[in-house]
Amino acid sequence: EMRLAAGIIVLLAALVAAEPWTPGANVGWGATVGAGLGIILVVWMVRAWLRHRQRRRLMDMRDSALW
Repeated sequence: EMRLAAGIIVLLAALVAAEPWTPGANVGWGATVGAGLGIILVVWMVRAWLRHRQRRRLMDMRDSALW
């Protein structure tokens, strides 16, 4: 999971770094793609956190049922 996040961050950084050297192209193209990737990354992180929280709650309930 961390490799996916790291890959997205590297791609985002590359797009932002390459934007000033794009001759006469759409100025906001890199920012638009970057914002889209940022939103995807945030959603992915929230989903992973919720999954982890749900798993932890389930394990806590299971542990408490054994005692």
